[in-house]
Amino acid sequence: MEEIKKIVIGYLEEQRDINIDALQAYANPLQDDDPEVKRMRETEAIRLRDRVNELKRHIAVIKRMIPSV
Repeated sequence: MEEIKKIVIGYLEEQRDINIDALQAYANPLQDDDPEVKRMRETEAIRLRDRVNELKRHIAVIKRMIPSV
């Protein structure tokens, strides 16, 4: 069971890191003055932050559900 826990947590941590890296692209505002582009970028940044938070919660739950031996 410990092996499965490590594999699942490893996968979730990789996905979290991918989303954090993608979120970094939205940290620097574009020089584009188009409000529609700004709105779309902020919407995507919100979505990515939500994914990161969900993955962190999943990781925490799995760590608590399957105790270390």
